[in-house]
Amino acid sequence: MPTLTIDGRTVSVAAGATILDAARSAGIDVPTLCWYPKLPIVGNCRICLVSVDGAPKLAPACATQAADGMSVTTESVAAVKNRQGVLSMLLERYPAEEIPEGGYRNEFEQLVRRYEVPARRQSGMALRTGDERGGDPIIQHDMSLCILCTRCVRACEDIQVVGVLDVAHRGDHAQIIVGADGNPEHAGCTWCGECVRVCPTGAIHDIIPLAARAAAAAGGNGASGNGSSGNGHAPAVPTAEPAVLRSKDLPVLDRAVRSVCPYCGVGCQIDLEVKNDTVVHVRSPWIEEPTPNQGSTCVKGRFGTDFILHRDRLTKPLIRRGWTKADGRWVFDPAHDGADRWPRRGGPWRDVMGESQTKKRRPKTNPLRTMPTGPSPLGDPRDRVATPAEWYEPFREATWEEAMELTAQELVRLRDGYGPDSLALFSSAKCSNEDNYVLQRMFRAGIGTNNVDHCTRLCHSSSVSAMQRAMNTSAASGSMVEVEKDADVIFILGANTTESHPVFGAAIKRAVKRGATLIVADPRRIELAAKAHIHLQMMPGTDVALLNGMLAHVLEAGLEDREFIAARTHDFEQVRAAVRPYTPERAEAITGIPAGLIRRAAELYARGPRSSTLWAMGLTQHKTGTDIVTSLLNLLLACGMIGRLGAAMIPIRGQNNVQGASDMGAIPMFYTDYQPVGDRAVRRTFARAWGVPEERLSLTPGLKVTQIVKPGSGVRGMYIMGENPIISDPDVAHAEAWFKELEFLAVHDLFLTETARYADVVLPGASFAEKDGTYVNTERRIQLAAQAVPPPGLARRDLDIAIELSRRIGLATPYDTAAEVMEEIATVTPSWRGVTHARLAGPGLQYPVLDEHHPGTAFLFDEHFPTADGRATMVPVEFLPPAELPDESFPFFMNTGRQMYHWHTGTMTRRSAALDARESTPTVELHPADARELGVGEGDDVYVSSRRGRIRIAARLSSRVARRQVFVPMHYREACANLLTNPALDPYAGIPEFKVCAVKVEAVARAPEDASQSSEPLAHAGD
Repeated sequence: MPTLTIDGRTVSVAAGATILDAARSAGIDVPTLCWYPKLPIVGNCRICLVSVDGAPKLAPACATQAADGMSVTTESVAAVKNRQGVLSMLLERYPAEEIPEGGYRNEFEQLVRRYEVPARRQSGMALRTGDERGGDPIIQHDMSLCILCTRCVRACEDIQVVGVLDVAHRGDHAQIIVGADGNPEHAGCTWCGECVRVCPTGAIHDIIPLAARAAAAAGGNGASGNGSSGNGHAPAVPTAEPAVLRSKDLPVLDRAVRSVCPYCGVGCQIDLEVKNDTVVHVRSPWIEEPTPNQGSTCVKGRFGTDFILHRDRLTKPLIRRGWTKADGRWVFDPAHDGADRWPRRGGPWRDVMGESQTKKRRPKTNPLRTMPTGPSPLGDPRDRVATPAEWYEPFREATWEEAMELTAQELVRLRDGYGPDSLALFSSAKCSNEDNYVLQRMFRAGIGTNNVDHCTRLCHSSSVSAMQRAMNTSAASGSMVEVEKDADVIFILGANTTESHPVFGAAIKRAVKRGATLIVADPRRIELAAKAHIHLQMMPGTDVALLNGMLAHVLEAGLEDREFIAARTHDFEQVRAAVRPYTPERAEAITGIPAGLIRRAAELYARGPRSSTLWAMGLTQHKTGTDIVTSLLNLLLACGMIGRLGAAMIPIRGQNNVQGASDMGAIPMFYTDYQPVGDRAVRRTFARAWGVPEERLSLTPGLKVTQIVKPGSGVRGMYIMGENPIISDPDVAHAEAWFKELEFLAVHDLFLTETARYADVVLPGASFAEKDGTYVNTERRIQLAAQAVPPPGLARRDLDIAIELSRRIGLATPYDTAAEVMEEIATVTPSWRGVTHARLAGPGLQYPVLDEHHPGTAFLFDEHFPTADGRATMVPVEFLPPAELPDESFPFFMNTGRQMYHWHTGTMTRRSAALDARESTPTVELHPADARELGVGEGDDVYVSSRRGRIRIAARLSSRVARRQVFVPMHYREACANLLTNPALDPYAGIPEFKVCAVKVEAVARAPEDASQSSEPLAHAGD
């Protein structure tokens, strides 16, 4: 370790460190402009030049390696004069007259003030000009502020691996350009905002919804924005839209609060910048700690959090008309308050579709080009995004006392009258660990049922089933940074990572750039497939045949890890016998992948030497999802690709806290930490911790989501927090019919969702920015998010609602804060024993955290698995076809999934101005050759029909899908993919077959004037 002296301080650094590294490790601020963390060093701005004793000239601190005995002066006369000269030169083409008197607006201007450079231009040279892209709702340019530091260019290329930006021309004419023609659409921009983050001047800046103006204009916020309140009032229909502000013109902020992005399972840390108790901006500063994103975000994390300011936010409890109090009890009277004007819980599904259908915009038309160019590029509110006004009519505003009293009464009535299992809870992968823990505790200890589940049932439950059976675990073995830096081979299956988990997708692209081999198995030619060394493009639902074929070739070639198999697994010979018939040729016949490609992929994976294995819902959302994941685990175990750095096993989790909600026992067969509900010793532990008799806790596993929403389940009442099953369940026409028959439904959410409109009671909750709590990302990292602002209006924090409701039904709940809840979680959760809110400050901890001194666990299974004997069990599986295959009547495969700019049921992203502007119209991906046969052009409307329903949707011609396959995003209620999907269930996990169903595609007859303007409502499944 070289030791040097910097400004009189002795500093020791690791070999290879630069002078800049050494200075910053000692807290000495050496100014930089072109340098930025994670970017390659270019040393071209000359701002960081320092004096080194004995050297003939100044040395760039960012590019000069620290040497033993070196003596450095960072603020020498020569260094300061150099900086002044450089800054003065940069000011020649900068609007210096706009620099505030005695102040500054950005990093560059701060240096101008620090070195007392006159804030004026002397040569009269013209300011730079460049792409202004008026009307862009996300990112805008003011190139008069550009100083050509090239941070943005290098960040786009080296961090995001997109390469949209470049430097054009030379000398006085040099400028930053977007693509070859200045159009970011053509260049492949993903609007991640990395350029915004690194720009030191604000030349590239973002547009910010500013809710304070909307609140002032409306006299409030959200569904009660007109100030009406009290018993008997109808809910006010929200009308106000946020105003906008440019980030480079931000006012002085009150504070910045560290939080966690509310979208995918990557778990990016972000800073919420607050003014007047309103989140006005999201920033992602460089975070040097080992956080998942180290400051980077995707378009959703950086620009999609303004949903918390949307006019649709619920701010008061709502009670369905007809509920009235008589003789001290609540009863439903359909003749009271005009309740008979509405069906018991809303209208038929076709009403939902008809109310939200609006004029379609052709997808080939750039949404940005249609935006108005006035002072507000967000444009007018869109009816398809807002909750339809009619949805509020069946409700009246209520007090919290009324809403909580009615909810508690009905839960207790159903529990006592029909038994605990007449009730069920849908918990939330969007809510914190503490929220989920308290609610499942209430239903288990206060109600007495294990009918507790959440959306993991619809995404990774088959992974949980397969991993529990094989290894007695259901979490990732390693970390995302491990994949980026240490993996030799990355095998990714059924995961469109660059769209669904873009920050992790960028890390995978960086790994490929450094030399890792990428193998992608996916029926679509997604971005990573195009960058892959091998793309295994199988027929949908044939994954078991592919994976068995790969393992059969590994064994035939003698590439298995015999030592690992002998020491760490059971039942290998049974698997060997099961896969022997699956030669690559047989696998080719089933999957459509050439046998030679299967052999090559198998050999690359088995030889590694460090192969990471990643998968997502493309593998899991099948009737055979558990078998598919099992066959992948067999391949992984046979090759020994687990338990060593660089050989990570990561099921990429979908939502921000789907891992944590499962860890907290929001699933029907386990308490926290996957402790089985049927184990009497486990029951005794939880009964003691919760202060209830053991007999109160059921030993019978509860019903799963997909079992609950079925006739004959016996469930009469439900409590739903932050879930929207009317959009997310398969064959939703039948799911809707089931919900309409419930005796009681309480929905606890941010908005009056498609599901909430069926409720008897709607409880307004808090967004991620409005509460304290913890979340677990896809690599088992527990992270703390702090409350930045209060909930709007009379909305309450989710934890406060859960605690009060627990107490009202008679369950002692002896805490009031999230930190206190975590203390109880730690006592009943072995792998979280050492977790406290105080210890989670900063990067958080990866569990297991075994005691208060344990540092957390970056990767698992290096010596043994958490089974009774430390070995994993391999399970033979056979290929079974999907539940439904194309035929003459329905000749296409339909696949569903996410898009870059939206998330799940669209509840949040479609209420984000920027995200909705980027992808406002639902489209179906259709192969160009199929489109020609159907007589369909880009943007034309088509009908997509299955045996369960029909939707009308615009066509997007794309070779990403294979012939006779289509892809429909899951986010749009006006073209609801789950009207079509197959409710066939995996027998182990209960997950539906979302990824494969048979459909037909038909062109919609076009009117002579322009069929694209049609507003015909979508057909009901029975029509």
